[in-house]
Amino acid sequence: MRTKQLAGRAALAATVGLSLLGLGAPTAGADTSAALPITSYRDIAVDGVHQRVFLSDPIGGSVLVTDYEGQVLQRISGAAGAWGLALSNDSGTLYVALRDAGAIAAIDTVTLRETARHDTGTGAGAYAGPTSLAPAGGKIWFGYGTDTWNGDLGSLDLNGAEPTVTLGRRPGTFRGSPHLAAAPGKPDLLVAAESDGNDATVAVYDVSTGRPEVQAQRVDPGPDGCASLQDLAVTPDAERVVVACASPTYHQSFRTADLADDGRYTTGGGYPNSVAVSPGGTIAAGIDGAHSPDLHLFAQGDSTAFKSWDFPPSSDTQYKADTLRTAGLAWAPDGSRIFAVTETGSSSSVGLRVLDHPQVATSVTVQAPASSPRNQDLALTGRLKAPVGFAAGSTVDIWRLDDPTAGEGMLIGSATVAADGTFNYTDRPKAKGHVQYTVQYYGDARHTSAYGSVVVDITSD
Repeated sequence: MRTKQLAGRAALAATVGLSLLGLGAPTAGADTSAALPITSYRDIAVDGVHQRVFLSDPIGGSVLVTDYEGQVLQRISGAAGAWGLALSNDSGTLYVALRDAGAIAAIDTVTLRETARHDTGTGAGAYAGPTSLAPAGGKIWFGYGTDTWNGDLGSLDLNGAEPTVTLGRRPGTFRGSPHLAAAPGKPDLLVAAESDGNDATVAVYDVSTGRPEVQAQRVDPGPDGCASLQDLAVTPDAERVVVACASPTYHQSFRTADLADDGRYTTGGGYPNSVAVSPGGTIAAGIDGAHSPDLHLFAQGDSTAFKSWDFPPSSDTQYKADTLRTAGLAWAPDGSRIFAVTETGSSSSVGLRVLDHPQVATSVTVQAPASSPRNQDLALTGRLKAPVGFAAGSTVDIWRLDDPTAGEGMLIGSATVAADGTFNYTDRPKAKGHVQYTVQYYGDARHTSAYGSVVVDITSD
């Protein structure tokens, strides 16, 4: 057991601040904005291992690579109709859907060179080649068009001696090439949604057997429907999918188990066009057009944003500000930054905004019985509260002041914080009298530090 002497509650509060400094607590960084040398955009992927950002450029036939500050590192050419992007689980390979080549390219994320190209057998060009990618069930799934009015699912299996492509997995379901999404919480779950047409079709599949078995499916989902779907994202636990449809003018959430309505995220009346979910479950919801703010952050299940950004005016005086591109949001895997792809005025120039995700206010509540016999188990319970969820493995420290008036105490242990912020700890105090327990949370990249206390009267055995 670790121990440390303190000089009362005031000293404890001071020690909190010093401890945070000692731990190298993160400081808020300034938001940045950079113009990019491309005029088209379709998808974004963030590599947290090498701290690189990839953006597809279909008209330019390239993939642009930047660092975490938005500075261009390289432009990977020879990627005809570069559309959807997907990273391997180890961030070692970037897969690129090449719509105009009818193929999927594999790019080494260290050398930034193409290492393989897999023909999808779909044909190439509009209404044919692959457009969206998602890894699930040990395969790379892709959406593609079969003709002007229909789309389907295909899969690329790289596990055998030779790559295997299978087409026609869900014929007749989609009226255009579907947009795909998946999440690590359920690696065998795949969500597909129609990105063309008026009323969107959203479907959830179990792909554990190699075939997409329907788990749930809805057409025009939500209390006000879902017209012209622009983007979708699955929460890290894969329990929910959040969609951005041009109508209605709010982002919608559905349970992946049955696609039942699961709430909304109010974004101020603009046209939803982008959504991304952080590893901790925070929803980033973006809108298109002159409405402001452009981007809102929500805690899961809370319809009111706790943070928003209004992109500043552009140099084009005909327009008031930059606008967010469709499917233009992505989180850094550590949740420290949000990357937003924008378009400036009428010039069609593409920009990348890097937005610092600020710490949110955090509080600690502690409960214990008013009195308890000494040399007996004493149960402490409590909860951390914040609008942003807590990462797995988060802990709080437990301090005990056996005699608050004397001002001496010790760190007696720590407790693990559950996903809902709750924690518990059992002590066995020996000293009689009023004993003060203080629970200390040191904070992290997303949360401020916090502490709370409770006093218990320790009586005779």
